[in-house]
Amino acid sequence: MVTQGYTATLVAATLAISRSSLYYRKRPRGNRADRQYDEQIVVACGEKPAYGYRRVAWWLRRKENLPVNRKRVLRVMRERGLLVRSRRLRARRKKEWGRVEAAEPNQIWQTDMTKIWAGPAVGWAYLVCVIDCCTREIVGSNLSHRCRTEDALAALEQAVLERLPLGSREENLTLTTDNGTQFTSSRFLEALGGSASSIGGRRIITRKATATSNGSIAA
Repeated sequence: MVTQGYTATLVAATLAISRSSLYYRKRPRGNRADRQYDEQIVVACGEKPAYGYRRVAWWLRRKENLPVNRKRVLRVMRERGLLVRSRRLRARRKKEWGRVEAAEPNQIWQTDMTKIWAGPAVGWAYLVCVIDCCTREIVGSNLSHRCRTEDALAALEQAVLERLPLGSREENLTLTTDNGTQFTSSRFLEALGGSASSIGGRRIITRKATATSNGSIAA
């Protein structure tokens, strides 16, 4: 109809098709039996045995200047049994830390910080608690509007003064914390270090995604 003098717009509207369909010409399908570059593909697989079909196609185009696409390389490698077996990456699971068990009081303490709603007059507040893993008793706590290192140290110092009035230097005390910024700060570490005013004791930082390691205080 277009060749008879009708406009493409009129013909497309009459046939209820797009105008681009009037200009479509079917292209001859490529010959899938074309084996022109099969040997070059096999040679490339021999030179690069660790390459998959995508990298082999890239290698042939970039280094050998061969006009091959990934589909042809994949077909040849599949027919010749040259496909590289994909290695499935799996996360290596390390042995998780179990729940901490203390044989006697003041042997293992755990501390953590949580955010709680303290009512409309106060708003959100941060509560730091220290628990004795043997007695399951809260031995120190601190409630404040900010989540600072000072608040974490205040709860820990309260626990030391109440449970260890003679000092914690001679006690075989282990403190377990998570990876929070308050418990990994330099000031908190100094308080547990070797200075004259430090609290003393051994400190353990739980690994990531190991909730049971600090489960006594987190539960």
